[in-house]
Amino acid sequence: MGNAKQQGTDQIGRRIFLRNSVLTIGGAIAAILGYPVVRYFIFPAVKGEEAKAFTQIARVSQLPVSVPTFVTYEERIKDGWVVTTKSLGAWVVVKNETSVVAFDPHCTHLGCAYYWNPDRNRFLCPCHAGVFDIDGNVISGPPPRPLDRLELRVDGGNILVGKTITSNSGQQKNG
Repeated sequence: MGNAKQQGTDQIGRRIFLRNSVLTIGGAIAAILGYPVVRYFIFPAVKGEEAKAFTQIARVSQLPVSVPTFVTYEERIKDGWVVTTKSLGAWVVVKNETSVVAFDPHCTHLGCAYYWNPDRNRFLCPCHAGVFDIDGNVISGPPPRPLDRLELRVDGGNILVGKTITSNSGQQKNG
């Protein structure tokens, strides 16, 4: 009798071992096959917006030298599965073929749009009488700092812009 009892215990132990082995192997296979599917559906939503790449806005040869020019351009923004096109602008000053500056088009006081006044040779903000020189420095008015610049590269005669760089702090913000 003791032998039969021991034999029954061995069979139950083997059954449990085989069941647990099959479940473990099946679970591993399901995890391996399921990971790409879960990642496809969930990852873009939690990943958020990707780092902004440089966007071509103009060619150096198209813009006059030492005359601020307002340039509009479109930027594609990918957020999860959604890709949108955003219309943006920048004030671009070409000093020579290799020296180009692009300014964010918003005043550093309250974010109003400013414009170039060729008669006074200044950027003027009509909201609160902010005045900036051609290099973006504050001449008068309430703006607390110079104009914000856009990260910029010149590649093969093309002007490429990236993130907005806040003046005097070197901090970047999405723009």
